Formats: sequence, structure tokens, C-alpha cells
Amino acid sequence: MVLMKKCPNCNNSYPDPFQYCPVDGVQLEPDHDEPARVPERGEYELPPGEASVSVRTLVLSLGILVMAGVLAFTAFFFYQYLRPKYGSLVVKTTPPGATVFVNGEQRGISPLTLSDLRADGYQVKVTKEGYREVAQGVQVAAYSTESLHLTLEPLVAQLTNEQLAMIEDWRKKLDSALKENILLPPPDDYNLLYFANKILEVDPANAYALEAKSKLADEIRRAADVAYAREDWLEAEKQYKNLALIFPGDTSINERLSELAARVEASSKDREKQLQEWREKAEAALKDGTLVPPEKDNALEALRNIQRLDKRSAYARGGMLRLKETLQNRGDNKVASGDWRGARNDFRTVLQYFPEDVYAKARLAMIEAKLQELTQTEMQLAQKAQQDEQQARQRVANLRQSALSSYRSGAYQRAVSEWQEYLKYEPESDEAYFYIGACYLEQKQLDTAILNYEKALALNPKHVLAHVTLGILYDQHRNDMGRAEEHLRRAKELGGIEKYTPERLQAMIQDLQKRLQLESLQKTPFPVEHKHVFSSCRGTLRVLDRGIEFRTSETDHSFFEEYGNLRTFSIVGDELTVRTQNNKKYNFRFLNSGDGDIARRLAARHTSVAD
Repeated sequence: MVLMKKCPNCNNSYPDPFQYCPVDGVQLEPDHDEPARVPERGEYELPPGEASVSVRTLVLSLGILVMAGVLAFTAFFFYQYLRPKYGSLVVKTTPPGATVFVNGEQRGISPLTLSDLRADGYQVKVTKEGYREVAQGVQVAAYSTESLHLTLEPLVAQLTNEQLAMIEDWRKKLDSALKENILLPPPDDYNLLYFANKILEVDPANAYALEAKSKLADEIRRAADVAYAREDWLEAEKQYKNLALIFPGDTSINERLSELAARVEASSKDREKQLQEWREKAEAALKDGTLVPPEKDNALEALRNIQRLDKRSAYARGGMLRLKETLQNRGDNKVASGDWRGARNDFRTVLQYFPEDVYAKARLAMIEAKLQELTQTEMQLAQKAQQDEQQARQRVANLRQSALSSYRSGAYQRAVSEWQEYLKYEPESDEAYFYIGACYLEQKQLDTAILNYEKALALNPKHVLAHVTLGILYDQHRNDMGRAEEHLRRAKELGGIEKYTPERLQAMIQDLQKRLQLESLQKTPFPVEHKHVFSSCRGTLRVLDRGIEFRTSETDHSFFEEYGNLRTFSIVGDELTVRTQNNKKYNFRFLNSGDGDIARRLAARHTSVAD
């Protein structure tokens, strides 16, 4: 049951908790016509004259506040979620300078940075004359920078021979301009960019010209960025203008130039101070001789900066005249010293920056004529030198043929003289030393032959016949079977030659090894028993090169007999019988089994009486 209150003026009734009439503001009074109200559960009555608020009303009000907060948070959340978000996209191409389209709209020239793109997916297309069109989708995320690098495939142009010759001519001029460091205008018709563009007009996909332009653009862009970072607005403006020559349609470059123009204009307030600084730099550069680019802090740049600040500067005009005269003097000094190519470069530099200078044109024409004359003289000298070289080669060939003929005909001394003369022209000829060694070998001058064979091997370690010959000479002449085996083994490893096949060389090596073994055994004495008529004694027996030697502690029984004095030398088993020419007889028994066979083989090397 709701307690009602009544307005004494308007007699309108209002439910509790109204205390005043909304119409006339009079305090309400209890409506005595309504039955008395018993407070409901959860309610309480206030003393007369005080306002009362039910718990239900409080809960309802709190619910309304909470609902309003939830609605406000929801509205803020959806605002943040649904409001547009932006990201950036960097588009680069190989080669650079391609036109970039984003969702069909042209946006600029690559390399290109777009920072006003809503977070979304985009279709990027790039086109360039002479290349196939390339398109690719990319997703731009909010608050991030995406990078896209596209490679353009060149269209294969069918070039005529005349066009190919034209490209080759422009390429040579491009290389010359690069060597002389003339990269950009002036002059308008002699610089790297001009020649690269000429090539691309004929062959838009020419990789050499595209690479030259790309490298030039990278270099200028670096210089522009450095100047911009240093806040050198004049230098930055100059470099970006150079960059605009390479990419004339690049909107980002044009925007930067507009910004720089404003900055240069804003900085003109302290123009006098800048002019003074540039005058000081120009004077210092003229004094030091750093006149033109690419020299650092050169006079030309300082004077041009003065002209940018004051187009009517008398100092700049006078400085340019001094600069031109200094360059001319450089060229004249080189002419006087005979440095024609250096003088040509100096006068080309004068015309690069002062294209209307009549004096430089005349001097350059004179220098070009002189260089042409010198070139003809150099060509004549080169032809003469080539002819002389051919004649010398022919003389050397004739000398070699004559030396070979002398050797084959048996004129060994003449062959030696001719081969020694041949070595004056061909000092590294292993063939000459080999044949000199062969000549001395035929003349039985074996040590001199060995010396020359060794020289031949020093120049050509793979000379098989020299190895074979030295192997034989070291064995038969110097009795150095170790060195002989080394040379024969090396000849076998190289595959042999003619009659000395690897099989024959292996047999020669084995024979050397056996003889080396016998040599070592020859130095070893054999323990033997010497039989007398009625007794015996023991001692040692050695089979030597000249004869046999028996030694015993009984000195009267020791002896040495040369092979020439022996009548018989017989070994049967371990029994040795020796009979001399004067009929002396010696009987021995080898105390070690097998020594008899070794002694027989040793004696067989020196005498035919052994059996």
C-alpha cells in the first residue's frame, strides 16, 4: 500500500516520497482520506519534517548508474575498435624508377614510402618502360611499416646490329664520363646520366645503364640525406635537385624540394652571416687549390652557394673568374710539361663548368690534335715492337731448330754453343739444359752432363727422360745407387717414356735394391773355420771388390788374395775351396748356414772363377 500526500493549494495527490508539490512548490500534507499505511518490510518512517528514501529506490538508482557506466564503456570500446587505423608501406623495385599504383591509383616513383594507408589489404602494381608489369597483394597492419620489394623482368628487345653498335659507342662514352667524374650536367651532352639515358632510349632493359643510374642515384641520395641531417639546406636542395634529374616524376623528391625551398627561404634572415661564411670557405678553397667537385669543400660549391643567396654578388662573379683562370693555368702548366692527357682533363673540367669559354675550347682542340698525333706515334711504335718481337721469336725458333739439328748430326760442341745462345732468350728452357747434358754425355763428360740434367729437372720436375738418364748415371758413374733409385722411381711414377716403360723401370729399381743389399753384405765379415792339414783355426772371411781376405788371431794364417791370382773359387754348401795360380789351396767352412750362398753371389760380381 502506497502512502499518498496532498497539496493544500491544488489538492493534487502525490505518492511518497514527494515532500513538495511539483506544481506550486507547497509542502505536501498527508492525505487523511487515505487509510493509514503500515510500513512495508525493508522500509522505515522518518520523523515528521524529514525526507525518506526507500531501499528499492536506492537500488534502482544504483542500477541506473551501473548501466550508464556499462553503456559509456561500450561506446568507448566500439569507438576505438571501429575508428580508422593507419600504417605505412615502403615500395622498392629492381631496377628503381618504376611507376607505383596502389589499388589502381598512381602514387609515385619507386623507391616510394606511403604513410597514409588505412590498415587493410592492397593491390600494388609497378610499371616501367622496357619491363613487364608486376602486381602483388600486400597487407598493411595498423601502426606498422610494411616493405615490398619487386623485381621487374626486362622485355627482351630485338636489337639490330646498328643499334648494338650505337649502344657500344654510348657505353664507351659513359665509361669515359665516369672515369672523369662527370656525372651530371653541366655540360648537358657529356655526363654519365646523359649517356645512360641515351642507352636506355635504345634498349630500356640494358643492365649496364640501369646499374650506372642506380649507383649514381644511391650516391646522390646519401649525400642529400647527410646534408638534410646536418641542416645544410642549400646543399640538400642542390642534391635533391640532382636526384630529381634522375627521377623526374618522383613525388616524394618534389615534396622534399618544396620543403627545402621553404627552409632556405626561412633561413635567409641570417643571409649576411651565411654569405660571410661562404666567402671565407671560397677563399680558403681557392688558396688550397680545391677548386671543383668531387674535392671536398671546393671553391665552386662555395661560390654557387653565394650566388644562391645573392644572385648579384660581385664577389661570386669575381671568384668564378679566378676559379676559371686557375683551372686554365693548371691545364697550361701540364701542356708545358708534356702531360697532354692531364691537360685534356683540366680543360674539359673548365668547359664542364664554363661551357662558353673560348680559350678552353681552343686549347682543348689543340690538345686533342696532339693526343691524336701521339696515339698514331704510339701505334706505330707498338706495331714496330710487335714486328721486332715476331722477328725475335722467329730467330729464337730458328736457333732452337739449328741446335736440334747439330745434336742429331753429332756436332755436339756446336750444339752446346747454340743451346747456350738459346738460353739467353729463353732462360727457363728445361729442353735446352737437357740437350746440353745429352751433348756432354755423348762426349763422356759425365759430371758436366749430370749438372745440366739436374738444371733441367729444377725447371721441369716432370721431365721423365732426364730422371731416367740421371738414374743410370748415378748408378754407373757415381755408384750412388740411392740417388739412382730415387730418379728411376720418379720416372716410373710419371708413367715412363719410350723404351723405359714402368715395367722396365720397376725391374731396374729391383736390380738396384738387390745390389744395394749385396753392397751392405760385402761390408759384413763371415765367421769361418780354416782347415789345416792336421788342425784348424777360426776367423772371419770378407769378399771384397779386389779379392778375398781372411783374418784370424793366428797372424801367420791371415791372408789376402786378389781375384786375378785365383785359379778356382768353389763353394759347395757351406764349404769353400780356393786355389791360387801358384797352387796354394785354402779350405774353409762357413759357420753360419746360408753364408756360403751369399759369398758366392758377392764373388760372382767380381770374378768368373766362382762356380
